[in-house]
Amino acid sequence: MSIYTTIIQAISPTTGELTLYAGQNVPGISFADAQNFCERNGLGYCKVDGLLEAEIDEDGSRTDFGINYN
Repeated sequence: MSIYTTIIQAISPTTGELTLYAGQNVPGISFADAQNFCERNGLGYCKVDGLLEAEIDEDGSRTDFGINYN
């Protein structure tokens, strides 16, 4: 099972413009499976956009490597 990144489009409260924001990371075995996870779990507003291959801890140490976008 892999972890996928998502994006959300929303109106910025600061500028009033439609803006892209990072969504939460979701599990899946493919992009389609990860999007299906979003739909089944109340995250239908999220669009899966990448495969998470890296994560940086708060102390700056790496726990994994890179993000691979679709």
